Amino acid sequence: MLVLIQIGIGSALLLACAMVHILIIAKMIRHLKAGNHFAPDKTRIHQIMTVCFLFLGAILSHTLHIYISALSLWMLGALPGYEKPIYFALVTYTTLGYGDLVLTEQFRILGAMISVTGILMFGMTTAFLVSIFARVLADDAR
Repeated sequence: MLVLIQIGIGSALLLACAMVHILIIAKMIRHLKAGNHFAPDKTRIHQIMTVCFLFLGAILSHTLHIYISALSLWMLGALPGYEKPIYFALVTYTTLGYGDLVLTEQFRILGAMISVTGILMFGMTTAFLVSIFARVLADDAR
């Protein structure tokens, strides 16, 4: 597969994952604003459960990204079966990169694009969670 085609497919996957991630984060923000979950009248247990909800939302989003990547690898014929594409997508998306399973030359750029997607989506998750914790800590300081 041509490098430009791999970059195109990888970019489309990145955009699809970004849209999923942004929609999930937006939904969580709407929920947070509607319930004012970190108000002083909320118990500490309620606030902790809210943070757990945020983590579960992030995990759900990243899991969807991994399955989108795995499905793409399988549909393109880059990896056979069910387990190998999921394993490769997971290891690549998290940039762990064990190297025990590698793509052929015709799909290597696509694999790199999956890791770029993971870096960007984890960065977005980190920024979101840091902003939430900053707000909670600022409210506690008052």
